[in-house]
Amino acid sequence: MKNKRIANDTCQEIINSTLSAMAEDGIANLTTKSISKRADVSTAAIHYFFETKDNLIYNSFVFIIKSIRLDMLAARKEQTDPFMRIRGAVEAHFSATHMSEQAAYIWPQLWVHAGCDVRTARLVRVFGARMVSNFTYDLCDAGMERRDARLAAIELRALVVGLWLEKQVTKYAALGERREVFDRVLARLAEQSNKNKK
Repeated sequence: MKNKRIANDTCQEIINSTLSAMAEDGIANLTTKSISKRADVSTAAIHYFFETKDNLIYNSFVFIIKSIRLDMLAARKEQTDPFMRIRGAVEAHFSATHMSEQAAYIWPQLWVHAGCDVRTARLVRVFGARMVSNFTYDLCDAGMERRDARLAAIELRALVVGLWLEKQVTKYAALGERREVFDRVLARLAEQSNKNKK
């Protein structure tokens, strides 16, 4: 049991170091040697746990996606109101963890990497599909027709990604403006779902 915990801790430290190196140097400059220095482990340990650098990069992206997914699920669990569930899931994307300076460099690399790596593309696609599915469920629960709910869910997903980019990369949208944009969209969707109930 103790050995398993040590192995898990070592794996996590390697992933943390990979993400840190990725944020500072980018994927193109990532080497197992630089990661081993950061993680204070041998390159042999990296190869033992992950076999290849590509596997290590992929597993680091899996960790990022799982992290935000768990945050979203926790936020959703706390709410019974469908629009509050959506708000909670959206706010998870804009938490301090996912709005950190490190995240500002890692997420765009994840999206770019998805364009050239099949496994990362699938990871991003599945994550996006789950988000759309959750939002569709919430909007149906609020009274929208399924087709309208799905289209609105796709709009919400695109808005999350777009506003995240506006805040992190272009530095154009302020935090209050981002909230106001979401408030307006959610108010419009609530109005639409109320019309459907009548």
